[in-house]
Amino acid sequence: MSAAKEFGEPVLELGCGSGRVSQAIAQAGFKITGLDISQKMLDRAEAKLATLPEEARTRVSLAQGNMTNFELKALFPHKLVLKFALVIIPFRPFQHLLETQQQLDCLQCVRNHVEAGGRLILDFFQTDARRMHDPEFLKERKAAEYEMSGGRRVVLTEHLTAFHRAAQRNDVEMIYNVMHPDGRRERLLMAFPFRYFFRCEVEHLLARCGFKVEEAYGDFDRSPLQDNSPEMIFVARAV
Repeated sequence: MSAAKEFGEPVLELGCGSGRVSQAIAQAGFKITGLDISQKMLDRAEAKLATLPEEARTRVSLAQGNMTNFELKALFPHKLVLKFALVIIPFRPFQHLLETQQQLDCLQCVRNHVEAGGRLILDFFQTDARRMHDPEFLKERKAAEYEMSGGRRVVLTEHLTAFHRAAQRNDVEMIYNVMHPDGRRERLLMAFPFRYFFRCEVEHLLARCGFKVEEAYGDFDRSPLQDNSPEMIFVARAV
């Protein structure tokens, strides 16, 4: 929300998923469009959106599309202007783009939809060199534990299943261990490849697509990017 206050609206969120971020921004008083490739996630976003006050609902537009190849004018033909003061790609959807051309295509689409002088904010985890090769990370470990509606308890574990250093990606498995109130247990597995990035690489990608990095933060508190920072958060201006 602070970025929307600083850089203005309208806002475009790529990889909006179930709408957690976009709806919070709308509730804070800003117009936002959310794009996601998954219709199931957008259905969840629509269901959550229906529970918000009407004033907040009117600030949100949702569309299905691929973040590497989208044209919002085709998705919203009734809107005369589809340029954004701020584009955000929060919580790592960009790291699902495995190939360099996909990354460039995404950033070029953003450049086509951002106002002159507008901002792009995107974040990555800062790569821990051990996660590129250390067998310790092949072991399943607890990542989180939380309660869900209906009395269900979830223990989330994760581990890497393969290293691909030449391709700068790891194969990841996340396992949701669900305990139901009646004692029934479920083990739900989500497996996917995940690309890792380095600071100068991101700066080069942005420069190739018409952006200039203004800030590079190491965490969501806007602390400087340092060796031990858990995140890499870039604020880039369209030039």
